[in-house]
Amino acid sequence: MVGNHAETLRRAIETLINAKLHDALSPGGIDRLAAHRRTGVASYDIRMAERRLEQAIGEVLSPVESMAGVGDDE
Repeated sequence: MVGNHAETLRRAIETLINAKLHDALSPGGIDRLAAHRRTGVASYDIRMAERRLEQAIGEVLSPVESMAGVGDDE
């Protein structure tokens, strides 16, 4: 289970890095990445990679959150 979560996170992080590198290496890419840091506006590929990473983090944290309530009988 932990190995599966680690692999999912690794792939999501790698996808985001690849999307940003691909964008940075294209003409005007550094300016776009700087604008993304200032304004939050990014290319479609970067937005999708960020969303995928957020989903992966959510999948990893959801079992932890559900386990937090175990044994809390009131």
